[in-house]
Amino acid sequence: MALFSVTRTSSALSTSADTITIVASATKPLRILYVEASGMGTASAANEIVIARSSSGTTPGGAITASPLSGTGSASFSAYTSYAVAPTLGAVLHRLTVNANGGKDRFNPAPGLEIEVPAAGQVSIRSSSGTSSVTINEITIDEIG
Repeated sequence: MALFSVTRTSSALSTSADTITIVASATKPLRILYVEASGMGTASAANEIVIARSSSGTTPGGAITASPLSGTGSASFSAYTSYAVAPTLGAVLHRLTVNANGGKDRFNPAPGLEIEVPAAGQVSIRSSSGTSSVTINEITIDEIG
């Protein structure tokens, strides 16, 4: 079990582009164990952020380096903040609701109910409603294998 953390601070949500995309390596599946989002605005506004399976997307950019939470190794998965053409969303796995004015929500499943991402699979975190500024405080990822 290799645990890693990915974060993104104070970023404006978009309903057409991912805030973060997690892409598993071709050889190692992942489990997403925890996701936490917080509003960073100064006025109240509702936002809904989906964690969804996704596909495609061309020319990723804005790579985020995952920080190890256990051990000192490097992650073999990738995390991105931008694409020339955004990934296509598939099945919604979880919804986070965040008030822009300091609201917070988290995905913290019971053991065995984590989000599984197959090798070479990907998951997008994107707004389905609202464009406030948020921080993705932490995404905890277990890289299997």
